[in-house]
Parts: sequence; C-alpha cells; structure tokens
Amino acid sequence: MKVLTGSFQCESNSFCDDVAKESDFEVYYGKDAAQKLAATRYFEENGIEAVPMVFASALPSGEVAYSAYQYFERIFLEKIREQKDFDGLYIYFHGSMYVEGHGCGEELLTTAIRKEIGDKIPISAACDFHATLSDQFYKNVNAVNGFRTAPHTDHDDTERRAARSLIECMKRSIAPRLQRVRVPFLGADASVTANEPYLSVTKELQRLDAEEHVISCAFFNGHAWYDAPHTGACAVVADTDGETAFAEAMRLAKIFWEHKEGAVFEGAMPTDEAVDRSLAQKEGLIFVDDSGDNTTAGAWGAGTLMLRKYMKKNAKNVLICGIFDPEVTTALLEDKPGEKRRIVLCKGKHTAQEIETELDVTVKSAGTVCGWAGDEVGKGVVVKCGGIDILITDARAAFTTSRHFEKMGIDPYDYRIIVLKMGYLFPKLREISDLAVVALTPGQSTNDFSQIDFKRAPKRLYPACKDIRWEEIETKARRMRL
Repeated sequence: MKVLTGSFQCESNSFCDDVAKESDFEVYYGKDAAQKLAATRYFEENGIEAVPMVFASALPSGEVAYSAYQYFERIFLEKIREQKDFDGLYIYFHGSMYVEGHGCGEELLTTAIRKEIGDKIPISAACDFHATLSDQFYKNVNAVNGFRTAPHTDHDDTERRAARSLIECMKRSIAPRLQRVRVPFLGADASVTANEPYLSVTKELQRLDAEEHVISCAFFNGHAWYDAPHTGACAVVADTDGETAFAEAMRLAKIFWEHKEGAVFEGAMPTDEAVDRSLAQKEGLIFVDDSGDNTTAGAWGAGTLMLRKYMKKNAKNVLICGIFDPEVTTALLEDKPGEKRRIVLCKGKHTAQEIETELDVTVKSAGTVCGWAGDEVGKGVVVKCGGIDILITDARAAFTTSRHFEKMGIDPYDYRIIVLKMGYLFPKLREISDLAVVALTPGQSTNDFSQIDFKRAPKRLYPACKDIRWEEIETKARRMRL
C-alpha cells in the first residue's frame, strides 16, 4: 500500500491586520518533509510506503492571502498528479486557516484534492485542538483526529492516531462519512485540558478509541479569534455506521456541555492586578502572559502596553520579551553593547495595546530569534531602560522554551519578572518556573470577547449568551446533520 503525505498550516486570527503571504511559510520537500511528520514512521512501521508531497507551515497570523493559498494548492495537486497509484492521503492541518475572501482554507484544499482524486480514496487529517472547520471540510475527509492537550504536548500522538485511521480505511476498503455536532462555545485561553470539561471529554475519546467500529474521534475547542459561521467548538466522529457516528458525536458534545463551567481561566486577572501581583512576588522568577498580544494566537506581538505599565511602577529586574519592531531592531543591530540610543516603539500607533513609546536605551546584546519549531527566523536586540530590559525583534516569535532564551543569550534567572506575548505558560517554561499569571490585556487576541467585533460568527455563543440550553444545541444538530 502507498499513501501520500503532506502538511499545510497557518492559524488565522481574523482580527489581525496583517495577511500571511507565501514567504511567511516554512516549506520542506522530499525527505525533509517526511521527517517533519510523525506519521511517516508510523506508516513505515506498518509496511506502508509514505510519499511526501510538501510540508508548509506559517506562524499564527492574520488571514492567508489567496495568492499564497493558490501557490500551495498547485504544489499539492502537482505532487498528486506525479503519483499514478496510491491508496490513501494524509494531511496535517492546523484547522483554523482563513483564506482572504474565500473562508476555510482546509475546505478549499480538500475540495480541490477531491476533484482530482474522486471520492473513493480515503483522506485522513490531523488537526490542532483549536481547529475551526467548515461542514464541507468534514464532507471532504473520511477521518479526522485532533490534539487532546492545551498547552499542546501530543502532536506526535495525534499524527499517529490520524495515520492509524487512514490505515483502517485502506485495510477495510471503506470511506466513512464523518458526523459532527457543533457546540456554541468560545473558550480561548481558558481552555486548558487539565481541567473540566476536557477531562471528561478526553476520557470519552479514549473510550471511543478502543471501539473497533470507530475510525476516528475528536473534540475541537475552536479558535476564538476566527470569524466564520462555524466558529465554536465541535465534536466529530467517523464510524463504520453513520447513525452510530452521529450518536457518539452527540454524546461527546453533551458531556462537554454538561461540564462547561469548569473552563475557568486559572491565574488570569485584570492587567493592573497582574502587574501588581508580579511585583509583589519575592521568591523566584514569575512569568506574566500578555494574553491580548499573544503571537501564538496570531496577534502581532508589537504591543507596548505592558512595558509602559512596568515603567510607570519603576520596576526592576524585569524582561519584556519580546516586542516586534523590525525597523527599530535593524537600527539597534548597528550599535555595539554599551552604546546609547533613543528609540520609538509603535511609532504613530495609539491603540489600547500598541502605544507610541519613546525611550532612551542602552544596548546590551544581540542574538538569534527562533521560530515555533526552534529554527532561526530572525534577529533580536536586548536593550536596557532603567531597571527594565526589553527584547526587540525583527521577526514575530513566541518564546516557549529555554532554547529561545539561549539563542538570544538570555539567562531567565537573571530576572524576577519576564513578560511574554502568550495566553498561557507553555510546558517547557514550567521547567524554568511554574510561577505565572495571565494579564487580561486588550489587543488582537483579547479574552474579553465583548471587545471582539464578530461579523460572520454565530450570534449565540457561550459565555456571551448564558441562556443557551442543551435542547437548542441538540435540535440544531439533528436539523443540520451531514
């Protein structure tokens, strides 16, 4: 047996001004693409030839330019046409790609692929926990598996489950139809899977994993800053029997709904309270998450709000990590350590998050900025302003591991407060310090959904609408069955 494998990923934040272009994607072919996919080894261990098409991935961003989408669609279709005989197709998506002017990117690609290969060859997809997928996408694929952790730690396991689903389809010569039940819920960064309702949902998913008739099962929390008619959570099951699949998806959705009050934002507080709490911390290092400017949710990462808050408090031993400003970074890279310079961050901006800020700084050091996967994506400069150090970068980035600090020449233990452009503390950072607070700041990834100007999303979503009853969800699900 032979399968074609690939990946096309970009998590879109509909409220960011930037548009992801072709150049924003890291692209791999051949053996390099194969090595990027954990599914490759699983297929090989099961005696199946895995032929890589392309691996294309971009940092969470705004919507994806249609021209960029078309470029990668052409690559996928060309690679498919090069292979005369194959038994299945495996794709690793994020699941929340919004293509400018066209909607769900995963739908667009799988629709184009279906036109090319027909309906008989099974397609299996692996997706992020925050996937927000259209009905047509679910009609285009035969199996879908998603992360079951947030913060995410089960990428490889999810890929292996998706690969196993595809193998089951090929061995049984079946092309099951997915059934989904949508749940009108916005969780965002409050959705940490160590808490309810995810503990109960994961237990149910594990039960379904063990059922021979179940081909795949997933529960997607959705991406809160993705503005589409299908925004929200979703339970999805593929089964050898469509009636059973729908019943299992309904059961998953109901378990989630009955435990939804457990999705509380641990360690989250208003901005000023978070600043004061961190300054009062005397024992060890504490991380402060600037959740409204969270680059892992597609925000720009250029905000100066938290910097200004700590400056106003005359804080010391604080690292602001990091502010995205290519122009300022380029100028600072010309200076040697110890040189002084006047800089202006967020020049001409006066929003709640991005505020023009003029500073007299001393250059401390320069280093390499790493991307999501630890690869080198740009440069950064650490400057000192009073008792605060500021990391300014020429590339959008998320500092999620010790390697990210090491490549910048930063020792986290030199500080007692580190401000990060994140929504929650990533697992690798807990190895440095598990002390953390989440500042509920404004911005493109704000967790105050009342600040978000949705245009296309459903009008009734919990928690904004607390009067939604399960019977309403069930009735709509039965009416809208795939």
